[in-house]
Amino acid sequence: MMEDEMKKSVLVILPALMTATPAFAQAALVDADGNGTYSHTELTAAYPEVSEDDFAQIDANGDGEIDEDELAMAKDAGILGSEG
Repeated sequence: MMEDEMKKSVLVILPALMTATPAFAQAALVDADGNGTYSHTELTAAYPEVSEDDFAQIDANGDGEIDEDELAMAKDAGILGSEG
């Protein structure tokens, strides 16, 4: 009896986990070089959908790096979703 209940639980839980997985698969945004900003490589590790054009749009001051203010503006503008 217990085995049947476990099988039923797996059948209910597994589809829910499979649909939730993409949200959890996104990497966290990490400043790998510790310089206080995010390069295109660092940003796309957490946001793989960010193109070079998107990055240029986010990089408001044009210095080739994304600082915390630019990151916040990009999230507010809906260019970036929330990170994992």
